[in-house]
Amino acid sequence: MEHVVNAQLRSIVGKKRAVRRLRAQGVIPAIAYGPGLEKPVSLALEKNSFLKLFKEVTESTPLTLVVKDENGKEVLKHMAFIKMVQYDKVTDEVRHVDFYIPEAHHKMKINVPLHIVGKAIGVEKGGILEVIHHEVVVEALPDRIPETIEIDVTSLDLGDSLRVKDVKLPEGVKIDMEPEDVLITIVVPRGLEVEETVTTTETSEPEVLKKGKKEEEEK
Repeated sequence: MEHVVNAQLRSIVGKKRAVRRLRAQGVIPAIAYGPGLEKPVSLALEKNSFLKLFKEVTESTPLTLVVKDENGKEVLKHMAFIKMVQYDKVTDEVRHVDFYIPEAHHKMKINVPLHIVGKAIGVEKGGILEVIHHEVVVEALPDRIPETIEIDVTSLDLGDSLRVKDVKLPEGVKIDMEPEDVLITIVVPRGLEVEETVTTTETSEPEVLKKGKKEEEEK
């Protein structure tokens, strides 16, 4: 599904009062920058349209940014990613948006969320699934960036961990982290550990006594 962001060139830049007036009119100030552009471009976004789209995308979702001038003429159309969103400290409303414009044939790094599927064997046994990293830094060409990385935890037993090196990735995609970094682990609750230890001790003790008795009989 293609996600299109419609924007207009913004001539009002750096004037706080004028920018506040834009926000009051239902406009979100924005900027687009990156190696795919010669220079940064100041933009204006229609608030309601952008917020509707914003609910459906993440930082790693490729967007089609379409920019028009004040006469409605298209001046820019390019792949883009949401780089940063600034919020109002009091109202939590979106105040400003940064778009990153990549260069088509150059790799980029971006945070991609993990999507966990399945129920771990260890959880079925009473363990706790602990997510160490909810997202990972991915390096790939812009058109290869996955929106999410699916992690199937079904086979993880008590005490097991899933590391960066265990993740299956699409072709041309690399996680920019250490291979041994733990992403997910199945924690064994303390009470469960004690119960297993006691059971093991009680099972092994009669075997030792039985063996000793047999040796005495042979003597």
